Amino acid sequence: MRPLVLFILAGAVLAQDPSAKPQAAEAAAIKSVGTMSEIMLEMVYPTSTEIFYAGRNETKTAKDWIDLRENALVMAESANLLMADNRARDKGQWMSDAKLLRDVGVKAYAAAKEKDLPGILALNAELYEACQSCHEHYRPGYRRRL
Repeated sequence: MRPLVLFILAGAVLAQDPSAKPQAAEAAAIKSVGTMSEIMLEMVYPTSTEIFYAGRNETKTAKDWIDLRENALVMAESANLLMADNRARDKGQWMSDAKLLRDVGVKAYAAAKEKDLPGILALNAELYEACQSCHEHYRPGYRRRL
């Protein structure tokens, strides 16, 4: 499943690249597939959970490191999706919050490539801040009890 997600993300990024030469005018058009909620629930939430809880298994196999690396990459690239013109809610706080998520994903990806578990675990506060800030600004009812 991860290769398919990465293929889709790569296509979305290429569609925004001004140097990419589409075959037809429609090829450059970005068309959202999932809703914001679906991106959060199916991409951001599971990948951030893997980063948050990377320490639950300190003895990692080669596959564990590959999985962690893929999750970090998907998290970073999902932030790019959130910053796309067809998704961004505004150019200020939204972009700032999405950049926080991307920055953590980039750092986690680099740490996973180096098999640096303490480096990944050190990102928990930064990842929490990225999630917290966005939810506080854009998730209606966040932290309110009904």
